[in-house]
Amino acid sequence: MQPPSNTHAKRKILIVELWGLGDLTFTTPLIQGATGRDEVHLLAKPYAKELLQPSYPAVQFWAFDAPWTQYTGKYNLLKWKWIALIGLIRRLRGEKFDLVVSVRSDPRDHVLAWLIGARQRFGYPRLGSGLFLTDSGVKKKQHRLEDWLDIAGAIGFAGIARKSSLNPSANPWPKVSELFDSIHKPVICLHAGARIPVRRWPEAYFATIIEKLRQQFDFHLILIPDPDGYGSGLAHYADTSMPNLSIGELIDLLGRVDLLLCNDSGPGHIASACGRPVISFFGPESPQVFRPWGENNKVIIRDICPLRPCKDYCKFPEPYCMTQLMPDTVWPEIDQHLTTLVKKRVLPAAFMKAVVEVAENRTERS
Repeated sequence: MQPPSNTHAKRKILIVELWGLGDLTFTTPLIQGATGRDEVHLLAKPYAKELLQPSYPAVQFWAFDAPWTQYTGKYNLLKWKWIALIGLIRRLRGEKFDLVVSVRSDPRDHVLAWLIGARQRFGYPRLGSGLFLTDSGVKKKQHRLEDWLDIAGAIGFAGIARKSSLNPSANPWPKVSELFDSIHKPVICLHAGARIPVRRWPEAYFATIIEKLRQQFDFHLILIPDPDGYGSGLAHYADTSMPNLSIGELIDLLGRVDLLLCNDSGPGHIASACGRPVISFFGPESPQVFRPWGENNKVIIRDICPLRPCKDYCKFPEPYCMTQLMPDTVWPEIDQHLTTLVKKRVLPAAFMKAVVEVAENRTERS
């Protein structure tokens, strides 16, 4: 890709990211770098506005649940909402965008960019889709956020922050504020679910890890069950259960916790974008591409299945990459990482149970 000849004139940019919550957090370095210099629009799923607008109020949002992003039935063209799609394309054409950018090597994104009619179209071609782009990049084996950074540099935003970023204090929620006003210990949050079932570590394994954590560390545990109820079986292990959170409430909560335990799912990326450390359990996907971004995060994974990464379409009766990822095997790795975070002062010293017990003994003697 070559940068445009005039990077100073204000341009009208459409960012296309049609996938999940985590994918949307990876767009934030480009959004942050472009805001104020260009007029930024985002074409994304309807929840993108609730996720990003508090942190990036200048962005203009276009809601679109692309049929080719569905987990099942994405190739059944008869079920696509063609009238709505055509109407959206017409409205976007009327905006007369200078640039459309997409990080996905998806020909459908590139055809969509071409139909929108932008003067310049940047992306990573596949299966000949470079015909629909004016400028193409070469896809690398790297993190998705780094793909966005490469596009940002190609369109004139070199040197922007190399991290995803959300501002959790931009929109505090009363329910979350009231909860944290009542807590006087370090807080661990457990989000045990995931949108794709094969990414879910078994509840019983999380229970084992919680028991081991309780033996060594002192904390308040907040449980966030999935909307379908997955994770609710762990409620009796938690100090607080917070079901049915809105996206805004979720961001506010994750921005206040000291640590998040989760699967390969959107909340891990949200917490990381809020600057909170994350321990995530990975199965079918590739951490090289989709891990929570940040040096204080830890991915727990083992090469159990030879077919990994399988893009969430498991060929076996169960996802062995998750069900055979045994808690006793991974606990030493978790324990070591938490101890390191305390030494680095990423986690408060009060998190270590031994520190708390020593302090209590000193108080009793005095």
